[in-house]
Amino acid sequence: MTDFDALVKHTDEFFKRHWNISSEHDLPTWKNGWQWQGSVPYHNKGGVYALFDSQKNIVYIGLGASRGGGIYKEHGISRRLLAHVIATDKTKGKGHYAPQKAWNDVTDIAAIGFPTEYTYLAPALEDYLIGELNPARNRAKTKIQSGELYT
Repeated sequence: MTDFDALVKHTDEFFKRHWNISSEHDLPTWKNGWQWQGSVPYHNKGGVYALFDSQKNIVYIGLGASRGGGIYKEHGISRRLLAHVIATDKTKGKGHYAPQKAWNDVTDIAAIGFPTEYTYLAPALEDYLIGELNPARNRAKTKIQSGELYT
């Protein structure tokens, strides 16, 4: 089971083990079903993202937790996705996106964003989910080069 439901299930288990924070902060939750238009889910936060193929299987789990700066401070998820996964869809114009060539099999993106003071938990969640879900493109020694997978 490597679909969105599995992602949520394993994230819930992670939080049972590691989230003991006062009620002033709600438990972070996943958003998916982005329509490749407008801001990506949790664009203004640091956190974790998951990429899905047309069969709704998770193909990659990544980290977007950079601190950024200026007006884009804490925009880790959007900065990472724009740098490595998505690009402006030139056929539709500004505000519309498509997967970059290396990720042309991606049909959906999910993300989970953390409050600024808890973004340090994002790398632990990413590592935990990769270990539990073993997405195809996160496997050890797998690299992406020129849009192709090789080991």
